[in-house]
Amino acid sequence: MKKNMNGLLAGTLASLLLAALGLQALPARASTDYPPAIWNPAASCNYSARTASISHVTIHTTQGSYAGSISWFQNCQAGVSAHYVIRSSDGQVTQMVREADKAWHVGNSNGYTIGIEHEGYINAPATWYTSAMYNASAALTRDILASRGLSQKVFDGSGGWNAVPSDSLYNVKGHVNYASQSHTDPGSGWDWPRYKTLVAGGTSGGGGSDASLSWPLVQYGNTGERVRTIQYLLQQWGYSLTVNGSFDTATQNAVKNFQSSRGLGADGIVGNATWPALTIVTQQGDSGAKVRAVQSQLNESGYGLVVDGIFGSGTNTAVRSFQSSKGLGVDGIVGDNTWNKMAW
Repeated sequence: MKKNMNGLLAGTLASLLLAALGLQALPARASTDYPPAIWNPAASCNYSARTASISHVTIHTTQGSYAGSISWFQNCQAGVSAHYVIRSSDGQVTQMVREADKAWHVGNSNGYTIGIEHEGYINAPATWYTSAMYNASAALTRDILASRGLSQKVFDGSGGWNAVPSDSLYNVKGHVNYASQSHTDPGSGWDWPRYKTLVAGGTSGGGGSDASLSWPLVQYGNTGERVRTIQYLLQQWGYSLTVNGSFDTATQNAVKNFQSSRGLGADGIVGNATWPALTIVTQQGDSGAKVRAVQSQLNESGYGLVVDGIFGSGTNTAVRSFQSSKGLGVDGIVGDNTWNKMAW
């Protein structure tokens, strides 16, 4: 995607200014096209009405920051946009253009494509192309295809990362893989075989998600490991909380704020609607509060892990053992299926 570096810096500078003034941004609304995403619209001068039916998905790299890209798409000087932008650190998805509209992201192929921007730089794939981002992007692409009854024909790198295969062969490919393009994103470091496998997805593995899952109800006054898990996950989402296993007023307020930010009913109760929004796919190589939640839950089942927030080989082995004991597909990935078994 074409970028102006001054525009990309604008989002970061705006965030710093808010922090300096002691202010916080208003909670974002949820997307209506893809509920897990935040809706933060691009400037209307940077996209147009769609006249062709959607048949393809385009994978991009921002060549800049998540916040800066969002800010740039809201600047009429940009003359570009994408439907979605995904953050590297945790896979947060922001929708900026409705799928029914035509974003300006891939030249003469804009009319029939949906564009997904991924935070980062093509010359540093190991730094930016995280598991969280791959997983979030694959889930989004899977939803885009499924909602239109389109088969999954994901480019697998055949012919080279910068090959230009016919649109009839693949309906998910990179910016560089479309005809008549001057851009090279997502670059040689994008793992197409891995992405293809992730898009294929499935609900049976521990890293999968099943919409029919039933979740426990957790609310003010409750105590125990479920509450600790919620507190750790809220920390991962940026909320400042003490993890004490007690669903106190501070936890209730954080839950309400989180629910509001995701477009959910802000009742402060964590149930079937809030759990799936709160959980985050977690796997080997990840770190932070979400990993502490996994480790603490595993210890509740007797695994005796150090709760250090680092998803290393010991945590991976414990997750796989837990999945096997619960009859899940053993993949070492903590998705909704595994979170659900832990929560119960």
